[in-house]
Amino acid sequence: MTPQATNSQHFDVSAAYEAAAKKGVPANIVVEFKKKDPDVNINEEPAARLKFAPGSPLVAPPPPKSSGVIPDPANARYIDLAKPVRFPVTVAEGAAKGLSKVKTTVSYFYCSKRENWCRKGTAEFDLAVVLP
Repeated sequence: MTPQATNSQHFDVSAAYEAAAKKGVPANIVVEFKKKDPDVNINEEPAARLKFAPGSPLVAPPPPKSSGVIPDPANARYIDLAKPVRFPVTVAEGAAKGLSKVKTTVSYFYCSKRENWCRKGTAEFDLAVVLP
């Protein structure tokens, strides 16, 4: 699991593929967010989302339903950035075994209480994935 990193004005974001620990357990894409501004946080709702390019050997579960309401920075709930966000993934039917590069996009919403705004952020990665 070698993480890839990207950065934005407010966060350094890294992601890595974590193979399944045992048969019958999903693998994970592990995403870590490091704040550059102590006032800016990532929202619980809408939840961060994972998307793979068409033809990917991995399949992400559908994202959790969102209320569709734009968060209010004064009332938003935030994820604990001390822990990575784990997205369980499964291997696509008929995916080739061995090493693949998987184009991955992570989308998330974040807010600043101090400046009273919320925005959508994205981070893109070409993750190295070894399928058994």
